[in-house]
Amino acid sequence: MFHVCLIQPPIDDFYATPIRDIPLGLLSIGASLKAKHNISLIDLRYPKPHKTPVPEELADASAYYRPADASPFSLYKRYSRYGVQTNDIARLIPDNADVFLVSALFSTYIHEALEVITLIRQKNKRASIIAGGSGAMFHVAEFFNAGTDFIIQGEGEIAGIRLLDELEKAPPDFTSVPNLVWKNNGEIHRNPVEIIQSIDRLPFPDYKLAGTPEYTLNGKRHAMLMASRGCAHRCEFCSIHRVFGTRYRSRSVNNVLAELDEKTRQGFRSFDFEDDHFGGNRRWLNQLLDNIIENFSGFDLSLQAMNGITASNLDETVLEKMKQAGFSAINLSLVTPDQTRQDALKRPFDTRQFTYIVEAAHRIGLKVTAYLILGLPGDSLNDNLKSILFLADLPVLIGPSLFYLVPGSQIFNQLREEFKIPESPRCYRSSYFPFDCPEFSRTAAMTLFRICRIINFLKAAKEYHYQPSEYRIEDNAIIIPPNLSGKQTQITLGFALLELLKQTGKIYGTLNKRNSNYPVLKEVHDKEVVAKFLSGYRLE
Repeated sequence: MFHVCLIQPPIDDFYATPIRDIPLGLLSIGASLKAKHNISLIDLRYPKPHKTPVPEELADASAYYRPADASPFSLYKRYSRYGVQTNDIARLIPDNADVFLVSALFSTYIHEALEVITLIRQKNKRASIIAGGSGAMFHVAEFFNAGTDFIIQGEGEIAGIRLLDELEKAPPDFTSVPNLVWKNNGEIHRNPVEIIQSIDRLPFPDYKLAGTPEYTLNGKRHAMLMASRGCAHRCEFCSIHRVFGTRYRSRSVNNVLAELDEKTRQGFRSFDFEDDHFGGNRRWLNQLLDNIIENFSGFDLSLQAMNGITASNLDETVLEKMKQAGFSAINLSLVTPDQTRQDALKRPFDTRQFTYIVEAAHRIGLKVTAYLILGLPGDSLNDNLKSILFLADLPVLIGPSLFYLVPGSQIFNQLREEFKIPESPRCYRSSYFPFDCPEFSRTAAMTLFRICRIINFLKAAKEYHYQPSEYRIEDNAIIIPPNLSGKQTQITLGFALLELLKQTGKIYGTLNKRNSNYPVLKEVHDKEVVAKFLSGYRLE
């Protein structure tokens, strides 16, 4: 029996979404391993964020983010360490662990994972270090150089069991372990990748593993679960097929219900389905929702699918059942409303269907956030602005996502052939906007991002009847009454900054408050993009 320590590294970025940070993969692998081994978890992403220096590679993005900006149109605030500081990580690494399994899900955050692995190796010379996730899959040399012994590519539950079985043998036969990348006499070996055919056979992710924090959302104990794996579609910007394969595999409805039953008995009341293609089988989805309504109606469940739902999976009946089951909002991925671009990107639906689903959800009382990729290679500034204005007329919040680079995707491979990939994986991230080019600059992309914020503010103002407190704009400052609540301050500043936008055609934010005065500062923005926006949209 081994003492196995599962570790989720911290991340450094201009922003993070803490509720999306539950280490679901580690909890699932831990559940698979615990029958034979002693398992513990260290979630290094759990503590509060702390300001940290911006890496040199990301310095160009700093001009768009300001911690002092109290505007509702601000972007991110400051570059931070989301999780445990470097000096404290070594103290948390156990001396007596035999095996460490480190999650490395994203290429742009491999530096933090490599930092953890280096610290493990410095403290524990004899332990075996395993890395898993797409970040490790696509950066094998860097992980081996940092002290990693093995990399798991693809699904890790069965591969992890088989690897630990071999580590207990003398001598081990690593050639028999599926999904394994390993070294022998300096040579890297990649074993064949096997997909888990029946995911019903896997134990449920275990939130009771030693060291697991208690995750909550809106006051309810919160868990992620995954009801399916894989996706039959091959969108050019996505690489999920490299981890879960191209065959869409659903758990049985009874299996998902059994997990919900187990976790409600443990006190969970909030659940996020993290599937990459949630409800890809509409008959299955109807059955699941019917059973949740029948069996869990007394639990006041809050359900989410934060990873997004494809509009092709939905109809009005499904939406009504989602509302009854416990969904209050849905996230829809539009990417672009242009049918030609949808076809080119191999998107599985058209704009008419998307619009129908949005309007049906609105009638039923489901809030909708529509996600749009800004700066996707092949799109023009005018294309993106048209997309934003299209969503401005629908009952949705706009979820802008700045294009980011995903190794293994068709777009990444194409850009690599054209020598358009930044040298550092740190620059792959959305908050940096790696595809900065004369036709679609980083400044233009950030301007579109702010425009989405402005439209969302106006939508909220209309829906919730926002009214500003009295304010004056003089001497390059917004003067508001003292002792306003934080929310009312932001509402009032929003209306004042909209007035400045109308008057000047420029986007302003605020500086640090001085008494009841908020000095204003012109944000870095693209004047032509703002002018086109103002010519096509009424600020009211």
